[in-house]
Amino acid sequence: MNFTYRTTLIDRQTGRVRNTTTAIDTDTWLERIADPAHHLYGNALEMVQKNLAPYASDEEVDNFSAMYFRTYEGWREFNVVLVFEYAMYMWAEYKAGRISSKVWAAVLSVAWQAGARGMMACVVLSAAQMREMFQAADRHTLLDHSSSEDEDMNALYESLPDTFTVYRGVSTGIDHFEDGFSWTRDVNEPLRFARLNCRSKKEIPGFLTATIRKEAVLGLFAFEGEVVVDPAVPKLDVRREFLRGNALRKFHKQFDVQANTQDLLQNWALR
Repeated sequence: MNFTYRTTLIDRQTGRVRNTTTAIDTDTWLERIADPAHHLYGNALEMVQKNLAPYASDEEVDNFSAMYFRTYEGWREFNVVLVFEYAMYMWAEYKAGRISSKVWAAVLSVAWQAGARGMMACVVLSAAQMREMFQAADRHTLLDHSSSEDEDMNALYESLPDTFTVYRGVSTGIDHFEDGFSWTRDVNEPLRFARLNCRSKKEIPGFLTATIRKEAVLGLFAFEGEVVVDPAVPKLDVRREFLRGNALRKFHKQFDVQANTQDLLQNWALR
């Protein structure tokens, strides 16, 4: 499998934007991260082969998930693109029949929310491709590894009513208002994401409220109360509210564009 991604980085000292495009062939990805010329990968090959590969089976899936999360925490500080490249490598492994739906679910449970804005925050994958990733994951494993000490996602999923309300923070700068995958059960979370989704002072933050069917749920995450919603399942109701008047003028006066875009963003494209 071949894929490309664009990395956009805001230099914290100069404020300049630097864009790079990287092409990856998953068949040769292990050789790539072993090549000293690619110095940003550090000891990634050792981490993959010694810390992750031995546990990539159904019997060891809990250990695999724990090891992957620890590895992610290290990669997040060293080179966050490793999290995404490894996830795409494992997606290719799943598609080739070399790992199970349970192991893929463990990978997806960590990678989906990895990074400052999540794995798919700026993804150029089609909706059908993202749906396939979630539908390929063993649901029980995905929910189990998306739980927290305080909240069991499998139990929550079973308790969901046939229809329920979710929320989403957007801005006029994005073109997938109600068709986005990431929603939340927490009414307070969208306020933060509405601001994060603004890339300039011309954009207006907005708040969406939707009623969805349980069958539309592709995943649940304890963190941020996230609900991954299948856009192919029609919503029963969507309400939109955007800042206007004095509230909008106050927001633009206080809004710091540079601070809001100083994190690393990933754009992915499969082919």
